[in-house]
Amino acid sequence: MTLSLHVEDLSVKAPGGRVLLSCERFAAAPGETIGLRGPSGAGKSTFLYALAGLQPAMTGKVVWGETDLALLKDGDRARFRRENVGMIFQDFLLFEELSALGNATLAGAFSAPGKRRMIRRGAEVALARLGIPAAPRTVDSFSGGERQRTAIARALAHDPAIVLADEPTASLDRATADKLIGDLVGLARTHSRTLIAVSHDLNLLKCMDRVIEISDGRLVMETSPA
Repeated sequence: MTLSLHVEDLSVKAPGGRVLLSCERFAAAPGETIGLRGPSGAGKSTFLYALAGLQPAMTGKVVWGETDLALLKDGDRARFRRENVGMIFQDFLLFEELSALGNATLAGAFSAPGKRRMIRRGAEVALARLGIPAAPRTVDSFSGGERQRTAIARALAHDPAIVLADEPTASLDRATADKLIGDLVGLARTHSRTLIAVSHDLNLLKCMDRVIEISDGRLVMETSPA
């Protein structure tokens, strides 16, 4: 499956009513790779999480294919993410008591047996590619880089149509980061997966089709790395 993106009149507000993000119009084609950059607190992660339907106080349209996330109830949004989105969080969000494989296959717990087997195989392949051993030790003993790679494997295990990444290379050494960039971009272009990544990593940004500058909660500039 491939999914286009259309955003219109998107607004995200803080509990007190302050506008955190405002976007009049934004679009992405299936298979596009898009980088989001800007200073800390500019709204990059807020925009990324809105695209995943993880911002409760948002209005406007966030349409993936034929599905407007802004119109869905919480359970339906969660189902859409589970089936279509691979999220790479900056703070990992792993279960400390589980192994790398246990974390990377979590989506399988909510899936049919056939899908569960596919997710397990995808997790095994992703972990091996990222250099995480198959040992049963739990992630509470992992380094920051190992945690990041486990979180990335979890995001890719179910072969999502959409990959949304928040600083995916931040905890990785340069060689591992560059290999990951190649994998993510290759996945997007080979299988028409949409990749949108928040990053300060110039090596990642220069590989994107487009780079969006976000400042003070607004998309202010678009550039092409080429």
